[in-house]
Amino acid sequence: MNGYSYLLDLAIILLCTKFLGLLTKRVQMPQVVGALLAGLLLGPAGLGILSETSFIHEVAEIGVIVLMFCAGMETDIKELKASGKASFVIALLGVLVPLAGGYFCAFFSTDRK
Repeated sequence: MNGYSYLLDLAIILLCTKFLGLLTKRVQMPQVVGALLAGLLLGPAGLGILSETSFIHEVAEIGVIVLMFCAGMETDIKELKASGKASFVIALLGVLVPLAGGYFCAFFSTDRK
C-alpha cells in the first residue's frame, strides 16, 4: 500500500479542487480561486493533510501551467482592452514600487563606514 500512497494524495487533491472550484463558481468567483483555496487548505499552511513529496512537487509544476491556462481562458479580451491604460499603470507601479522599495531598503541597511 505504501507504494501507491501518491494515488490517495492525487484523489484528495482532485476532489477538493473540484469541490471548491464549484463552490466558488456558485458564489460567482472564478474556479481558479477554488483551486488556490484547495492548495492552501490541504497544504502545510492550512490543515496539513498533504506534505510535499517528489510526486506532488513534479505535479505542481504541471499544475502551474494548467492554472495559468485556466486564468487565460477566463480572461475577457474586450474588458481587458477597455481597461488597458489603467491596467498598464497599475501593473507598472506594481513592479516599480517594490523594486524601488527593495533597493532603498538594501541601500539603507548596509553598514557604511
